[in-house]
Amino acid sequence: MLSNMPPLNTPEDQHRWAMFVEGNPHRGEDGRTYVRIDEDGNYISTFVSQYSDIIRENLEPGVKEAVLKLHEKGYLTFTSCQGHEDTKYRYIGVLFNTKEQKQEFIDNVNKFNCDIHWYDNVINSVERPAKPSPWYAEGAISIHVVWDDQSYLDSTQIERRKRPYTDLELTKFWNILTCRSYQNYEAIVFSFGYRMVERSLLEVAWKHFFYKEDKVTDAYNDFCTKINLLPEYLA
Repeated sequence: MLSNMPPLNTPEDQHRWAMFVEGNPHRGEDGRTYVRIDEDGNYISTFVSQYSDIIRENLEPGVKEAVLKLHEKGYLTFTSCQGHEDTKYRYIGVLFNTKEQKQEFIDNVNKFNCDIHWYDNVINSVERPAKPSPWYAEGAISIHVVWDDQSYLDSTQIERRKRPYTDLELTKFWNILTCRSYQNYEAIVFSFGYRMVERSLLEVAWKHFFYKEDKVTDAYNDFCTKINLLPEYLA
């Protein structure tokens, strides 16, 4: 596939290719999807648009049903993970146009009582920097958007990922992913069974010694049976 790659001269061209054509070519035995493993051992994954022809093959089995059901309702997912050996968190991220839409979604899901936990600190732009996570937190994640204007062309992948990006760049990025023309986005991530960021060392210790995969699976399955009760996202 890479041998047929056309010239990708702009950030828009690069992201459209990644989101609609290339996707995540590697599939682990556990269904893990990723582009490659970097020099620090991190799994590097690309976003894939739900409006692409490759979305189904880029969804991990442990989140696929819920993500596809959310798509049927019109919701704009942007990240998901079924959990792996190096992370015990199963989560899904959803995008909205306004804070009010995001809050309505949170309120509606909370009514399901599915043991779902919210994480609102995943996006980190220049204008809206993410708050530092507690030093003891094990599940905090951050999304790296590489809006490469060619000034970082000769830099390492790590340097490119650490390049600060603006809300304007982030909005252009989301618009490619979601096939929208929004002027603003609001993102939320929710996890099943356990919090992404523990509230105390006691909570970290409790999860370490008494973690139950069934707690995650039950919360996920419960959510899947209730997604059809959500109103459609029409924005």
